[in-house]
Amino acid sequence: MYSKVVFTLLLTILFTLNIQGQDLTKQQKEDLKYKVHMFTHNDEELQRLWYEDRMDKMKLRGELREDYQKIVVYHAYKMERLDDQDSDLSVNEIKNKLQKQLDLLNADVKDILDPEQFEIHKKSWKAILKAVYQKKKWTEEN
Repeated sequence: MYSKVVFTLLLTILFTLNIQGQDLTKQQKEDLKYKVHMFTHNDEELQRLWYEDRMDKMKLRGELREDYQKIVVYHAYKMERLDDQDSDLSVNEIKNKLQKQLDLLNADVKDILDPEQFEIHKKSWKAILKAVYQKKKWTEEN
């Protein structure tokens, strides 16, 4: 259920991004660097700022930023649907499909990002996935 909340919030974040990274203090920017605890709070504003900061770190601007957001929103929605209440998927099936969707996301954005941007993207999604696993009390084995 938490993964649904995280991905719903991520979708909300990506649809309503309008705060620029320069609005953050130096300390806030430092606090936002790939910290998993950002996604353990039900704090939409902080999550929105966190993802905005990730895109600022990637130096995504204009049409590239919009294209990236569209791709992420599409895949995040697919991920969110995996944990629907009417889903008959087991935990292992959800985790496998989640990883497959993340692999598809990575393949889609790799073509539009340079290598440095792609690394930031992968680290960001690794943090998101880790937060979901922690909140759902999943391990790599179960």
